[in-house]
Amino acid sequence: MPDPTLHGNGKTCPACELRREADRQRRALGSKEAPPCNHCNGTGRIAFTEHEVYALQLADARKYYWSNKTYA
Repeated sequence: MPDPTLHGNGKTCPACELRREADRQRRALGSKEAPPCNHCNGTGRIAFTEHEVYALQLADARKYYWSNKTYA
């Protein structure tokens, strides 16, 4: 479950970002709320895939661990 309070746990839902822009105009005109997002189920966050998590962890390992390791 993507949690917005955890760093690096997911990304912002692009569909919700577009809906927020349209919602500003809709609220100005006094319309009702839009139905919840089908892409993220209304959470506003999308979890990373297993491949994305692996790629991020590998990049961090290359940056922080392997670059500092000295071989005798």
